Amino acid sequence: MNMFTTTNPLRGADLAAKKIVIVDDYEESCKLLAEILSTTYECTYTSDSNSAVKLINEKRPDLILLDYKMPGLMGVDVCRMVRESATTKNTPIIFVSGAATIDERIKAFETGADDFISKPFHVKELILRIKARLSDKESESASELTAANLKMNLLSRQVFVDGEEVGLTPKQFDILKMLVAAKNNLVTREKCLTEIWGDTEVTSRNVDSQINYLKRKIQKFNGRIVAVPSLGYRLESSEN
Repeated sequence: MNMFTTTNPLRGADLAAKKIVIVDDYEESCKLLAEILSTTYECTYTSDSNSAVKLINEKRPDLILLDYKMPGLMGVDVCRMVRESATTKNTPIIFVSGAATIDERIKAFETGADDFISKPFHVKELILRIKARLSDKESESASELTAANLKMNLLSRQVFVDGEEVGLTPKQFDILKMLVAAKNNLVTREKCLTEIWGDTEVTSRNVDSQINYLKRKIQKFNGRIVAVPSLGYRLESSEN
């Protein structure tokens, strides 16, 4: 695959470090970018564009730096394939390329690029743009919850399944939010009663009733809400 991973030895294996995949057919450019960024990020790179998508799917990076003109797959081809994958479609992509025409830049954005930096560039500008895109992603993640084909917008309190809005009551929304946030893990009836109903005098039957309504309303969800006997519920999500 012609793939290398670069990390800062002073940090060691920093599990909190954001991951960046660099794709450029000129290996020296890959090495230079990786050396610049490895003080802050875990960088993996490849100079083989035909292996880029496989590498991206394996690494699940937080951001991708992508050249435009490459033998084999062009940068826009890689970008399109990334955007078509459910697991990587929201990954920020910054094109880093030299001598790009205005038509090529427009094509990159039409295909799904988040930003475009022309070579030569100032290192500080690149770092600031990377930080901005990662910050945008974190802000978006903080306002959304997703599980397979289900998306919850926490700001507008809307729920979508396969892009189609599902109408929920406030309590149903709050229960679903707890289940999605705990995805594949148990949410007890007691937790629901305490955090959603508070001091209101209700029983666990109220939780069960709302769960039954939820199941009917999100029938197209690629997963299911499973009862855990005597304890509560678990939302199981199929991400494929």
